[in-house]
Amino acid sequence: EGLQKGIAWVTEGTWRHEWWTKTDQSTPQHRQWLAEDVAGIKLKNAFAEFKQSWDEYDTNTEVTRAALQKDYATDQKDALMSVEGSESYHGAHRKWHAVYRKILYDRGYYDIFIFDTTGDMIYSMYKESDYATNVKENGNGHWKGSGLG
Repeated sequence: EGLQKGIAWVTEGTWRHEWWTKTDQSTPQHRQWLAEDVAGIKLKNAFAEFKQSWDEYDTNTEVTRAALQKDYATDQKDALMSVEGSESYHGAHRKWHAVYRKILYDRGYYDIFIFDTTGDMIYSMYKESDYATNVKENGNGHWKGSGLG
């Protein structure tokens, strides 16, 4: 039950074309993958590294958001494996991006997001305009009213 609350599965193709005919068919597999991911150590380690490096980036979250958006929100999207810089976030990205990129393609996901408990999107595979924003419902982020919030 806890896995269902607040989860939206969006797979490549299904969100653009006739998603309503494919969602029911793919949901059991997505639930299984999600349960395995939550129970496993990989997601816990990735979250811990991204969260720690996000928090260490700058004491001002707005500075962190702006810097990471500038560095990562490029036309390269998921092909951008790393950027220059000594910040620990870049090391976490180098370590985990290829791992989650393979998962994204293997499972046919549209994107993969990691949020912290304050609502900050601390990782996204494609790093679109929602990357490094806050989606908390009572926050001030642009995407707070979206399905991500």
